[in-house]
Amino acid sequence: MTDHDAVAVEDFRPKFLARSSMARKAADAAIGATKKALIEMGRKHGRDIRLVHPAHTTMDCASCGARTKHALPLSERTYTCTACGAVSPRDKNSARVMLHRAGLNPAGAEGVRPPGAQLPEAA
Repeated sequence: MTDHDAVAVEDFRPKFLARSSMARKAADAAIGATKKALIEMGRKHGRDIRLVHPAHTTMDCASCGARTKHALPLSERTYTCTACGAVSPRDKNSARVMLHRAGLNPAGAEGVRPPGAQLPEAA
């Protein structure tokens, strides 16, 4: 986490993973402890940790913001936007959607130089 000033993560609240109340309580405790540790480490190292609501992150387009009409099956690993035609790996698209929802500008993520980046010296 030393290379990032801000981190956006899914505010994961699984209700579907555990069938019994004991397993549900154990899963809630483990996820709660992980979130707490992540937030504490972020504060300790001066990082901005932002929890993002996970709804529709795999259905929204990171380029134009359009939402697909149906959820992608897990077997489909490539996201293709029907509105703007953008194509990207499913996980990268979801990560970009979370960054946008967190209010973070993912400059430099796709080979675009962030403002102030030094250009390589001409030979």
